[in-house]
Amino acid sequence: MVGKGIQNREIHQIIERQMRQWELSRQEQAQHAKQTFLLDSGGKAIDYIAVSRQLGSYGEQIARILAELLGWQLYDKEILDAMAEDMNVHQDVLESVDERIIGWIEDWLAPIFTERSVGQLSYYRHLAKVLLVIAEHGRAVIVGRAAGLLLPRDRGLSVRVFAPLEMRARRYAEEHGTSIKEAKSILEKSDRGQQKFVQDMLKKDIFECCHYDIVINTEKLNPTSVAKLIWRTLDQRQASD
Repeated sequence: MVGKGIQNREIHQIIERQMRQWELSRQEQAQHAKQTFLLDSGGKAIDYIAVSRQLGSYGEQIARILAELLGWQLYDKEILDAMAEDMNVHQDVLESVDERIIGWIEDWLAPIFTERSVGQLSYYRHLAKVLLVIAEHGRAVIVGRAAGLLLPRDRGLSVRVFAPLEMRARRYAEEHGTSIKEAKSILEKSDRGQQKFVQDMLKKDIFECCHYDIVINTEKLNPTSVAKLIWRTLDQRQASD
């Protein structure tokens, strides 16, 4: 419990720091009357990179290295869930953008979340709003939570990171001190849970390659090499636009 409490404080400190940065950025944008990307798709900059990954594929490490290389903010599952589930934080996140963006977000989400139960709708809508606000602020590397399948694709890069089950099981077993058999069971359960989450939230198949700009097998690549490859893809995507 103590460890969990410390982790929660660290997460909220990260969120508070990011909120302060957003406020400073918003003040600067107001001074220069800058148009935000959600309301203007005519620009060419890429404002977010969404990393979808299988457990054991080095996805988290890759995203962290990529964020460091770019100087962008990293948003992982814990941070995203805290922003979506803590109502005070969630309200602060929404208030970090103006009413035009909030209106756009509501219009964007309206056709996505239909015919759902109240429980599902509440969490999924909160998470989706958080993702859209993060993307609107830009310079974000977002890990998981179906970000690449939800966010507008014209101003983002959607990446899928995977590796063969045997390789992932060996990595997981070495890192957590478990048997290969137990590692496989954990990974297969994670894969099923990830697929179900995306299906329940967006009615999409996370394994379909058409959802991603680049799909990378990390079996023979280390995290730094993959991060640099994504960085290069970002550069070429911007050049192609």
